[in-house]
Amino acid sequence: MTTSDIHIIPRNPSFVPRRFGLLAFPAAIFLSASLLFWIEPLFSKMVLPVLGGSSAVWSVAMVVFQGLMLAGYVYAHILTRYVTIRYAVLIHALVLAVAAFSLPIGMAAGFQVPPQDGLSLWLAGLFLASIGLPFFALAANAPLLQAWFARGNSENAYLLYRASNLGSVLVLLAYPFLIEPSIGLAAQSRLWSIAYVGLVFGIVASGALALRTPALENCRPTGPAHAAIRWRDRLHWAALGFVPSGLLIAVTAHIATDVASGPYIWIFPLALYLLTFVFAFSDKPFFPAKAMLAAQPFTTAMLVILFLWSSKLNWMVSLTGHLAAFFVAAMVCQTQK
Repeated sequence: MTTSDIHIIPRNPSFVPRRFGLLAFPAAIFLSASLLFWIEPLFSKMVLPVLGGSSAVWSVAMVVFQGLMLAGYVYAHILTRYVTIRYAVLIHALVLAVAAFSLPIGMAAGFQVPPQDGLSLWLAGLFLASIGLPFFALAANAPLLQAWFARGNSENAYLLYRASNLGSVLVLLAYPFLIEPSIGLAAQSRLWSIAYVGLVFGIVASGALALRTPALENCRPTGPAHAAIRWRDRLHWAALGFVPSGLLIAVTAHIATDVASGPYIWIFPLALYLLTFVFAFSDKPFFPAKAMLAAQPFTTAMLVILFLWSSKLNWMVSLTGHLAAFFVAAMVCQTQK
């Protein structure tokens, strides 16, 4: 689902109560994004004693997370397009409730000892069996809440988009410096579960607010605005979205293998990736598209130097250069949509 799909129903100023809605929706989506990106380092830390911190483990984990995110977005798109809001709220509440049976967060039974062969498939199965359901349910929250908010509120739904990505970035950066050193894994798992239960009530409350707009209760996203989006544009957006997503996996694998080794090294490219969404979809972009496009030849040239002289450069310089080049490339793709 693209963010353009949420602006397809005329805004209704009778969304009631407006002030509560303006607080409930951003709060729910901020909490959802925080939990979504808290579970990644939390569960990764849990499996470290079994699997270690090799770059292959981080790469497979990132692929699984990206796949679950895509699945959640497809599910949200189906609910938004083909199901009335009343039933969408009920279905998603049921999905969230079913996912709660996977709590508290922990390694699924039968995955305590990794196999000698086929480690990548085993690792993917471990992540899916242990946190697949709650991660999938959380991934769908952002596009669903944006759709419900945009259909019944006169405010710009990109407010929620920024709140979602800011919540993700903040928890990612807070985890290695504040959360992990202060709270043990068992306590983190309990706190995460409590916050998840609170989020379920927040999502249901947000859905109930959307249902209080009578004109929106049984509508589906059809109309001129939806028809105006050409398939060529959709494919263009999908390709531009695929590039930074693919680069995220590649950059993470490269810096963890050839630049620096650390248990949370993958957090930095992921945080930068999320920040590109915050910057690109702001009302007044902090990094203009023309500036990013102009900077890309220089960051690409810098990459060539880093690859040629990597053995002679300080690892901090190399890491900073790779992350800067990745950020600029991702911003070019995000701002061209």
